Amino acid sequence: MKFSYGNSWEKYPIRDNETWTDKQSKSFVTVCDITKGIPQYMLAADMVYTDPPWSLGNANCFITKAGKDNYLSNFPEFSIAFFLRVKEISPLVCYVEIGKQNLQLFKDKLSALFPVIQEWGITYYKKNPCFLLRGGATPQSYDFAGLDDRKTPEAAIRAENPICVADLCTGQGLTAVAAYRIGKRFVGTELNQRRLAVAIDRINKLGGRYEGPIS
Repeated sequence: MKFSYGNSWEKYPIRDNETWTDKQSKSFVTVCDITKGIPQYMLAADMVYTDPPWSLGNANCFITKAGKDNYLSNFPEFSIAFFLRVKEISPLVCYVEIGKQNLQLFKDKLSALFPVIQEWGITYYKKNPCFLLRGGATPQSYDFAGLDDRKTPEAAIRAENPICVADLCTGQGLTAVAAYRIGKRFVGTELNQRRLAVAIDRINKLGGRYEGPIS
């Protein structure tokens, strides 16, 4: 496969609509399309930290890499579904990494759900500029400015000290790994089964025990 992401999926062959769990931490992950809904377990989260697609091209690229062809015709179609899922979870605080192209759109959507919106300039891949948005009831005093997104999930989780962290776009597991390292429960969804297998592999190498599928 062109987008195989290594051999993690061969070790942890999670499939579409399957849920795997780490019983030790009571954490769950599922391969699913969040535009169609999310598992009930996601509603347990009191914090969301996620890095969703931030443009139409970006979103459709992830669809291609997942081996699917249900392409979006416009980006607001995705953003409406994304924030509907955030609203369903109803977390106390929500962090979203986003690019410049639809920055204002995401700020406006967060403003409809939270009274306080904060913004920091951060990077991804240690060089590319992007933004970290936070919605909550009160401001967060920790300054994320200038951090790389490999560090921001753990910094945010430590600053907020939640009970359970959710990631709607788990990817290869930056947020999931950060939550595991800190000892927090994690719940996540991801469109691409091979990317989610990488997240499972990373956590299990740290001592986790993700296995499945569960009914």
